[in-house]
Amino acid sequence: MKVPVRSEIYFQAWILIAGITMVVVYMAVDLGFVWQVIEADRSRLCILIGGLFVGSTAHAAWHIIRVTHLIRQAAAWLLISGQQDGKGPGGNEDRQIAASLDEPAGFLGEFVDDVIEARRNNEIRQNSEPSLVLEVHADRLRAAVDIGWYLVDILIRLGLLGTIIGFILILSTLSSGPEPTPENIQRLLISMSGGMGTALYTTLAGLVTAMALGTQYMVLARGTEDLIALLVRVRDRIGVP
Repeated sequence: MKVPVRSEIYFQAWILIAGITMVVVYMAVDLGFVWQVIEADRSRLCILIGGLFVGSTAHAAWHIIRVTHLIRQAAAWLLISGQQDGKGPGGNEDRQIAASLDEPAGFLGEFVDDVIEARRNNEIRQNSEPSLVLEVHADRLRAAVDIGWYLVDILIRLGLLGTIIGFILILSTLSSGPEPTPENIQRLLISMSGGMGTALYTTLAGLVTAMALGTQYMVLARGTEDLIALLVRVRDRIGVP
């Protein structure tokens, strides 16, 4: 039995995305654009967006590394069990293989133990527990992806919030300032530029960071689905319907 292992693809994809992001950030800092944005943003939401992006990137990286490790572990489990299994999946020998195969630890170990326990319960009580084991563990794996898409949505909403705050600043300048005349129109436009800068820069920061973060979580989502597909094969090799 040969099990294709593509676990490194996801981490390598994240490295590529992170590298491109770092190059873009370095160029923005070197050209002074980052400091220009921070100075122009009177709401300081750009700093919050940047901090949230950095934290979310670390969250995505940690889970991509975890999924990469689990894919490698599950693929190795299937490969070794295929070499040791002389009767094919579904026999009584499968349970012995699952119980004695290097005692898989962590998430995979919990999954194998739960599948074996569910199979035993199903044989005794004839219930539908085995069919729920994969769903429970798949939901656990997809939780990080769901959190990631929520963080992407938060970045977009923070950018839109900055837009609203910027227009509020513009309106407050118009309402509290002098009545526009040909003599003071230039000064009035300069005072309005603070609110306009807040509106535009926060929107830009929110959209750019959301796109970069969304790409990372797309990689994580694809890796998670590949891992779940391997867990289906692990479950079938232990003989769970």
